[in-house]
Amino acid sequence: MRKKRCIFCASLNTKRHGTRSKKRKTSFGKRILSYQRWYCHDCKRTFRPGEDHPVNFSLQIKACQLYYDSEASYRAVSRQLEIAPYGIFKIINALAANCKSTVDVASELKPRWSGYLFIDEKSIFIKSVEWFLLLAVDLHTQDIVHWELVPKEDEINVAWFLLVIKMLIRYPFKGVISDLLPEFFGTVRWLLPGIAHQFCTYHAYRATEFYLKYHYTGGDKLWAERFLLITRMICRCKSLSTAFRAIKYLERHQDELREAGLIKRMNILRIRFPNLIKRFQDSNLRPDNNMVENVIKQLNQKFKKVAGFEGYKTACNSIKLLVMRYRFHTFSCSRIPGNNGKSPLGLAGIDTSKINWVRFSQKH
Repeated sequence: MRKKRCIFCASLNTKRHGTRSKKRKTSFGKRILSYQRWYCHDCKRTFRPGEDHPVNFSLQIKACQLYYDSEASYRAVSRQLEIAPYGIFKIINALAANCKSTVDVASELKPRWSGYLFIDEKSIFIKSVEWFLLLAVDLHTQDIVHWELVPKEDEINVAWFLLVIKMLIRYPFKGVISDLLPEFFGTVRWLLPGIAHQFCTYHAYRATEFYLKYHYTGGDKLWAERFLLITRMICRCKSLSTAFRAIKYLERHQDELREAGLIKRMNILRIRFPNLIKRFQDSNLRPDNNMVENVIKQLNQKFKKVAGFEGYKTACNSIKLLVMRYRFHTFSCSRIPGNNGKSPLGLAGIDTSKINWVRFSQKH
């Protein structure tokens, strides 16, 4: 006989406890329906499997940990806990709906961040409609400072995203690293005046390479290859003097670039140039945003299994718990010395060894 798990204490020390019957109104009139009752030897209570009783909080924690820490599906967790897959979804979704925000965590724990912030975005699909996950990651701790799910990457959404980080989370801004999204550039310039903003040199080089490979129609292959080489020098050089010599070389040959149909790309590079060399003015600024890309890859491992969300609230709830779990999860294969064995919040000065991340995530 397969035992049923107690819905109150999650114990399997149970036995059958007789049947009960109820009168139900159906389309065929009144019918008497019977169902099996069970008794739990541990908590001394009777229950009906599948009945909509509150699930023991310890069991909720276990379900959440299995789903996120073990990267299991709802069905896999269902088989281990003997709760229907939809029941597992309801448990996790309820925990996620009550999860603390990044503002709550910053106010309660007061992490000590480096002040150098990576900003990036990732596409999230909700009912086949593309949304964007804005993500802010601290440089030295790799902690997710804040996130926001927005319908489009415009200046209003980016400005609100940065305002929350600046005014509510009170992040100690010293520098910003981002990709080439114009909304990032314009908003950081007026919202964070005086803060160094480094563009990702990898994205800058790839953008030029993509243009010359698929959109360039000038026909001058020699100058196209030369322009790409100079762009690569600016993006990957190790000294500020090399970057200035490279940009001055292009400025001396503007007539040739105009004849080759590359003057627009030259103007774009000239505009971006001050933000491509900020790394030489502050050694803490990284030339690329590979670190935040790696954080997104870790989140992607769960997103791929979800295969799209059915609603905005469901997506936000799932991201809430996923981000919370990431912030408490210890690194095991980091190439940065001293990071392995510590969590992002641990690197930010928080002792997380005695904190259960699921319990901590819940609002009181």
